[in-house]
Amino acid sequence: MPYTTKQNVPEGFIDLGEKLEMGHYPEVEDTKEEDRIHYPSLYFDNANGLKDLPKEGTAIIHFKKVMEKTITTESNGKSETRHCVELQIHGIKAGESTESEASEPDDEDAIEKGLEAASESKETQPDND
Repeated sequence: MPYTTKQNVPEGFIDLGEKLEMGHYPEVEDTKEEDRIHYPSLYFDNANGLKDLPKEGTAIIHFKKVMEKTITTESNGKSETRHCVELQIHGIKAGESTESEASEPDDEDAIEKGLEAASESKETQPDND
């Protein structure tokens, strides 16, 4: 189950982060209570159109809700209710990337830029044959 710290969700967006409670998720017991926030995730398979999607940003998603249910489970005398929704994603329109993405390149971006620079340098060097 993916978890993270509380994220800054832009104004006008629904914050889907939920605080995780002790006992329900043993894999996060060693983290500080304020650090245990779960955000749902979308997984896209065979979606070549998304390979140029930025690492972070906003997007408009065109979807159809194909399943919705509420599940209540009991564990160690505690009751937990979860709401589940399955969305069929028909399209996605990427918006602007966030300021943090533009100002803080990650290691993957740095490696990619370094490889591009090396390739360009090799192409512009004269042959000494």
